[in-house]
Amino acid sequence: MPMFDYVLKGGHVIDPANGIDGPMDVGVAGRSIAAVTKDIPAESAGRVVKVNGWYVTPGLIDIHAHATGFSGAMFPEEMCFPYGVTTMVDCGGSGWRTFDEFNRDVVQKSEVRVFGLLNIVGGGMRGDVEQDVSDMDAELTAECISRRGDVLVGVKVAHFQGPGWESVDRGVRAAELSGTFCLIDQNAKPTRPFSEMLLEHMRPGDGVTHCFGYGKPMIGNDGKVKPHYIEARNRGIKFDVGHGNNSFSFSMAKPAFDQGFPPDTLSTDMHRMSLHTSRAVMTEVMSKFLAMGMPIAEVVRRSTLEPARQINHLELGTLTPGAPADISVLEFVDRPAGVSDSGPTGYRVMKTAGRLICQLTIKDGQIKFDYDGSTKDDWAETPSTDLSIP
Repeated sequence: MPMFDYVLKGGHVIDPANGIDGPMDVGVAGRSIAAVTKDIPAESAGRVVKVNGWYVTPGLIDIHAHATGFSGAMFPEEMCFPYGVTTMVDCGGSGWRTFDEFNRDVVQKSEVRVFGLLNIVGGGMRGDVEQDVSDMDAELTAECISRRGDVLVGVKVAHFQGPGWESVDRGVRAAELSGTFCLIDQNAKPTRPFSEMLLEHMRPGDGVTHCFGYGKPMIGNDGKVKPHYIEARNRGIKFDVGHGNNSFSFSMAKPAFDQGFPPDTLSTDMHRMSLHTSRAVMTEVMSKFLAMGMPIAEVVRRSTLEPARQINHLELGTLTPGAPADISVLEFVDRPAGVSDSGPTGYRVMKTAGRLICQLTIKDGQIKFDYDGSTKDDWAETPSTDLSIP
């Protein structure tokens, strides 16, 4: 009997959790990674899948996407598997009042591994309800997270337009009470400047999403990363891309990267509006950072290991034997290309030598997406059948 159900053979494995960056084979048995080593014998596998010239990575983790809570939400399968994502985090679509609906209609029905950040607003991400300070309850939010820690990994604060710190302070408090982190999407106001939020209201381990947004300028008029961002990173604040349709600008990201300020995690902020405009899918977001000069191993790290650390699920984002067999196989398509940022800049384009596309997505050992049919048998071997059926 074969030792492995199948072996991915001939690929370039990048597994930052184990310091692997080079030619390796990957063996899968059942739902688990069984081996990562050179030259696994073909006869030890039920099937050999040739992945020569492609990158083999842990399944990608999208820490900021939207599967519930507003009209732009998409079901996880359509926004994850075609782009190498095996695990997604719904970013604040539900609050403690609406979590059960999210769990029933999305988490339990999806083959993608779905976690959630619980909105500090009990009603979730539903228009004007996000302005209701009376529904920002830190204790009830924390209680829901603690009760459903199998799904909920933290707190989301977003879109509050009031002059005060209620949403941020209550979100951070809920994260503190639940032993998790708070991810914040908040525009600055004269009464609540970004510098004060980063340095006084957030804790080490909490994060800011849309970090390269044009409307949240990280870069000052002098062309430099603003000092409070650097100080915040030094005190342990995390910075997430959260690309979306309106929240990523090359004019912020490129100078920040060039000055040694990369994001901690890459993510899409995927929803219907961003799918076709700025192409905010995971492989495309990764390609944008490749275009800016980030090495492929670092792009993979910020799409696998670092988000796994952020959500405290280190069984994911790795190809360690015994870990869930979540695997992405990515091809770098070497041809001139253009990659786009988002709406407020007018969808500006950066020219690049090529882009990543997803060839295979494997989740818990099962093939969920196969772009070129690498795991499938040739059509000429179609079994015969009686074709005389009227």
